[in-house]
Amino acid sequence: MIDRYTLSTHKEVLEKHFSAAFKDEFIPRYNAAPTQDLPVITQDNTAHFQYFKWGLISNWANNKKMSPKLFNLDTETLSKKASHQKSLKSHRCLIPIDGFYVWKPFAKKKAIPYFISRKDKKPLAIAGIWEEKDDFNEEVDFFTMITQHSDKRMTPYQENMPLCLGEKEIISWMNAGTTALEIEEIIKVTHLWPLTAHPVSPLIANLEKDSPSLIKHSQPSDQHGNYTLFQ
Repeated sequence: MIDRYTLSTHKEVLEKHFSAAFKDEFIPRYNAAPTQDLPVITQDNTAHFQYFKWGLISNWANNKKMSPKLFNLDTETLSKKASHQKSLKSHRCLIPIDGFYVWKPFAKKKAIPYFISRKDKKPLAIAGIWEEKDDFNEEVDFFTMITQHSDKRMTPYQENMPLCLGEKEIISWMNAGTTALEIEEIIKVTHLWPLTAHPVSPLIANLEKDSPSLIKHSQPSDQHGNYTLFQ
């Protein structure tokens, strides 16, 4: 699953890269996680970033452990389940990120966190869908990140990765006139962006931590602080 990412690129760079403006205050994030309000761009409002909640979950469950199914949606499930077709048709969105975290297993019940980003440090556009829910009589917008099977670069770290869109796919993904068949082709594409990976501190597991130090290279260690030679 993908349950952590970063969005720390300068506001002006993001606005230029995605041709969209922030109406609300932009705060750099180094530990973005499910249940938090995070910026997305929807196909019906491509001119602005909007803050939606990550994960289809009600307030009463915010303090419980979330199932990955609530904030990640793999491409196979997306294409097979009829329940997602309405969102896929008219509620597509882009999730701007500049990196994401994965946990590389190295022993039974042990893993090392790694930070993945583009070598050129440019932002990534991740495919997503969004829904509006009545949450205790309050209309709340939620988004779900679409994931795909990891390519050969990512399989040593994790079985799945975010569905990263290329420039051509971004245009089609955000176009209301894109057909279901064209969408089906988009979610099959794997972009071989030049990516880089390095181990980071297991402190990313703590949602109270959100600072630039989280993405710095750290000696590989498991979540219990035990160091290892595996990388």
